Amino acid sequence: MSQTLDKSKAFSYGKFVLAAYSMFLEPQGGDPLRPDPAGIPPGWELGAWIHMSDFILDVVEPKFYGIVVHETNNPDSRVIAIRGTEHAIEWLDDAFAIPVAFRQVPKAGHVACGFDKIYSTLKVIKRRLPNQPAPAAGLAAAPETFSGSFADQLEQLAISREAARGVAPRADGSARRQRPTVVTGHSLGGALTTLFVMENAMKRKFDISTLCTFASPRVGMKEFVRTFDALPINSWRIVSKHDLVPKVPPHVPVVLDYVHVDTEYLFDSNAFAKKSLVCWHSMETYLHWLDPTFALAKGC
Repeated sequence: MSQTLDKSKAFSYGKFVLAAYSMFLEPQGGDPLRPDPAGIPPGWELGAWIHMSDFILDVVEPKFYGIVVHETNNPDSRVIAIRGTEHAIEWLDDAFAIPVAFRQVPKAGHVACGFDKIYSTLKVIKRRLPNQPAPAAGLAAAPETFSGSFADQLEQLAISREAARGVAPRADGSARRQRPTVVTGHSLGGALTTLFVMENAMKRKFDISTLCTFASPRVGMKEFVRTFDALPINSWRIVSKHDLVPKVPPHVPVVLDYVHVDTEYLFDSNAFAKKSLVCWHSMETYLHWLDPTFALAKGC
């Protein structure tokens, strides 16, 4: 059974999503696809960037979308955080609601086509850590990427980090190293992280304890949701009552029978924030509900 929402933990997870937004909106370091760390909580280190590509109108240019961070004192422990929608074309992606079998776990049921397509474009780009040697003079510091599905790429990243610490795969092929993981996302990021948790449930690459989403849309149809809700993890789906994003894709019985995964934690931001589409959906509004000392976004 999923543990009841712990607001303090959920707030700490949400700060990683906010860091991804900060890095996207005000990239530092000269490369918007690989921005320097910003807003990452103390004790954690940026290990990789997550990119995605839009698919509507044949747009294939990647953009920075999320982060993989690890504890500095326990590098096996990680958080995967993915931001939400920021541009009109991403909202078109969100609205592409034709149901399709989730290609990574077809037997899990049907999900919105837009989410499935975006998920298939996710790319993991490894970051050279500050304590690692710089490339030899005259050599380009080409980013290291990986192949396969999103979960496959994240596993290859984890293996490469383990190897750099001198942790070799067990010769007898026995069980892999423990990889405690928390997954979190806002808006579209909530949908993508939900899909990752489902893929990981089949492939068992990471030991996911918690999925914490903010303003997540409906991801899949009833069969997908039944499969997801049976997973032995904490699933916290935090929802602002008037936010429109959690109301899509539409729930139309039989035709578009999209429903939410467990477990909903609903709040009414009208008690403390401006009544507007932007403020209902703002990541800062969600964080303020979890911790009233956290400031709302400007204008809210």
